Amino acid sequence: MSKLPRISVILMAVVAVATGALACRDTTTPRQSSNGGIPRPSFTLAAGFTSTLIGRGNLGTFHIQSKAGDYDAELKSHDNTDIAVANVVVTPGGHSGWHYHPGPVLVVVKTGTITFYMGDDPTCSPQFPPAGTTFIENGGMVGIARNEGTVDATVVATFFVPAGSPTRIDAAAPGNCAF
Repeated sequence: MSKLPRISVILMAVVAVATGALACRDTTTPRQSSNGGIPRPSFTLAAGFTSTLIGRGNLGTFHIQSKAGDYDAELKSHDNTDIAVANVVVTPGGHSGWHYHPGPVLVVVKTGTITFYMGDDPTCSPQFPPAGTTFIENGGMVGIARNEGTVDATVVATFFVPAGSPTRIDAAAPGNCAF
């Protein structure tokens, strides 16, 4: 075999490898990623907000009627229900992030002041339950709790939720509040 055919075979092999390598190279121009018109979620993560579970248990379905003298109270659930109790500390400037609960929450404000905003309030008017007061968050109601004061705010929250469900579900900012 002469040197010329051997060189042409080697040269053709080099050209074939180079052509293959160039053919596999990405020559597209980078573009901004597309979300296909789907808006990004606007969830807000909690900041300066610590919830510590004190206890959780299952009560099942229940109908409690309690009368003691002139006092008359009634609680009931037709569904299998867990009850969870948590101690929550919110540092000054901290907040819960926008969220909702799958059932009602009874909240006792122990110290400081929590400022609560509800997503269904078109004016986004703050509510200021101070220490020693209570408030109720209805299940499914989107809201955010903020500590706009200068001292820690602490609350005890009692959650009534479907058995096995989380006590809190993050939600998108409703758009009616400027923060």
